[in-house]
Amino acid sequence: MASFAVIEKNRNDLRCKCTDPGLLLPRAKLSFWRDGKLVEKNYELPTLSTKDRSDIEFGISEGVDFIAMSFVNDADTVKHLKNYLSSKTSRSIRVLAKIESLESLHKLEEIVEASDGIMVARGDLGVEIPLEQIPAVQEKITYICRQLNKPVIVASQLLESMIEYPTPTRAEVADVSEAVRQFADALMLSGESAIGPYGQKALSVLQSTSSRMELWSREEDQQNGLDQCQLGQSLPDRIAEQICNCAVEMANNLGVDAIFVYTKHGHMASLLSRNRPYPPIFAFTDNESTRMALNLQWGVMPLLVDLSDDVEANISKTIDFMKTKRMVEEGDAVLVVSDVIPCTAASNVFQSIQVKNIV
Repeated sequence: MASFAVIEKNRNDLRCKCTDPGLLLPRAKLSFWRDGKLVEKNYELPTLSTKDRSDIEFGISEGVDFIAMSFVNDADTVKHLKNYLSSKTSRSIRVLAKIESLESLHKLEEIVEASDGIMVARGDLGVEIPLEQIPAVQEKITYICRQLNKPVIVASQLLESMIEYPTPTRAEVADVSEAVRQFADALMLSGESAIGPYGQKALSVLQSTSSRMELWSREEDQQNGLDQCQLGQSLPDRIAEQICNCAVEMANNLGVDAIFVYTKHGHMASLLSRNRPYPPIFAFTDNESTRMALNLQWGVMPLLVDLSDDVEANISKTIDFMKTKRMVEEGDAVLVVSDVIPCTAASNVFQSIQVKNIV
C-alpha cells in the first residue's frame, strides 16, 4: 500500500508527493484522508456494470453456487443483484456481500440481513479505516453474522508470506487462530493459493491451525453460553429455533458423537451451526443447491441423499451409509433433528429431538 500527500490541485489534476512507497497497480483502490479522517465519497458507481452483467451470465452458465459482490454500501445493492439473478436463472445462487468500505460498516446489519453471507475483505477495508481498528471491526462483523444466522468468511492476507515462502510467520498463525476463536464460519486464501507455489502447504497450515484452535475452544468450554437473539417471528420458526438451541445444549451435555439433521432447504442445519456445538453436524438433504450452500456453515458436513417422508427410514438409511463410510461406528450416540415434515402430517405436528445409539 502506497501513500501520497497532495501538494497542489489544478482543476481535475493533483500533484502529489509519495510519503510511503509501494506498488501502485492499475485500478488500485484509492481513499482520501484529510486531518486524519476519511473524506466521504460524493459519487455513485453503477450497481451492476456491463462487465459485471457479462461476468454474472458467464458464472450462471458455469453453474456457480455463490457470487461475492464488491462495493456493497447498502441492502438495496444486494437486493438488486438478487433480482437480476432471479430474472436470469431458476437456480438458487447465493449472494455474499463483501464488507470493504466505511459506508458498508454504517449499514452493516441491513446488509447482513439482505445477504446470504458476508465476506470480511480486510485488505480493502484497511484502506478505509485505521489499521488498528480492523481486529475489533472483524470481531463485530463476525458476531453480528452469527446473531443473524448468516455465514461469515474472513479473507485477505491470512497467510500472505506463504505466497513466497513455504512456512508462515507466527503472527499469521495467530491471526488465523483469532478468526477461529471469533467463530468465523470460513477462512479464505487468495494469493496464497492463486499465485503462490505453496498453495497446498498454505491450505494444510490453515486446516491444522483451525483444528487446533477449535479443539482448544472445546477443552476450555468457550462455546457454552454463547448468547443468541431470537430470529423467528412465526410460531413454527420460533419452535424450530428453540428445538435447535435445545438440541445443541443436549448434544454438548450428553457428549454425543454427532448430530444428524435432515433438511430440505438447510434452515435447521444453519440454526444448529449458529450455536457452535461440540460434535460435528451431518446435514442430509436431497437438494444439491442446499448441499452446496451448507458447505459455508460452521461445523456442517452436508451430504446428498434421497429423503422420504418416513423419518425412521431416513435415519436407518443414513446410519447405514455413515457406517460404510466409517464416519460413525457401533456404540456411537447421535442426536437427530429434522425439518422434513411428512406431507400427510397434521398441521399441529412439529419437529422433535431423538437420540440414537449406533448398533
